[in-house]
Amino acid sequence: MPVSVDINRLKLTNEEGTQGVLLGFRCRDCGGHVFGPATYCQGCTSVELEPVELSKQGTLYSYTVVRVPSPGWPGPVPYVLGQVELPEGPQVLAELIDCPETALRIGMAVELALQPVKAGEGDTERAVYKWRPAQDSP
Repeated sequence: MPVSVDINRLKLTNEEGTQGVLLGFRCRDCGGHVFGPATYCQGCTSVELEPVELSKQGTLYSYTVVRVPSPGWPGPVPYVLGQVELPEGPQVLAELIDCPETALRIGMAVELALQPVKAGEGDTERAVYKWRPAQDSP
């Protein structure tokens, strides 16, 4: 059974590690959202934060094609790294999968996709969050 790659950013919702939600915080003072752990609001600097689950869909804000990966990269090369803006406001950077480079376009709808990854022989399988084109996207 896979475990979350980061329990502060991703909560798994099934035993297989194929479904989950992104985690963040909402500011009680200004309503702003932050992805992942935070000690204060990035908008108003308030410390009045409450944990929330963030949307599973967003919009591709920016991307780059990585042709020379960092050491230890476990996936295929080249790959697309996409910066996705969530409806709540934060942006989340992760690999964009299931989309040929020629089909990429800023503003396209994407959805959360979880994939199990093993770093090496005998390592624990980890569920990693990625993005893919939204199923209902043209």
